[in-house]
Amino acid sequence: MDTAAMDRQTRAIAGSTIGRDFQWVTFTGVVSNLVTLYIISQGTEAVLATSALVVTTAIFVFLAGNNQMDQFKNWIADMDEQEAASYSGQFAKVAPFGLWKAVYSICFIVVALSQLYDLWV
Repeated sequence: MDTAAMDRQTRAIAGSTIGRDFQWVTFTGVVSNLVTLYIISQGTEAVLATSALVVTTAIFVFLAGNNQMDQFKNWIADMDEQEAASYSGQFAKVAPFGLWKAVYSICFIVVALSQLYDLWV
């Protein structure tokens, strides 16, 4: 196998890994939010502990999810000329990462704030 083909294969594996990690971060955040939502709906007395879980989940998802999006953006910036000239490369170069990061963050922040509201009010 020549070096260029190995480089493309390595990049494909790296891109897949970044995507998988982002999915796991999101999955972890969603499951944690569903668990805390269930705890809240059952009328918990452990308000402070549940609040800590809500806040730490929001912080984890915010930091880890945005880090994975930045990592993917950097992965796109490292494309070679052949990859950048492809349709996928052209699409990736103009991807609205700022918008995606904002929507992703806002969704998890709104869920956290609504859970905290239900706990404390």
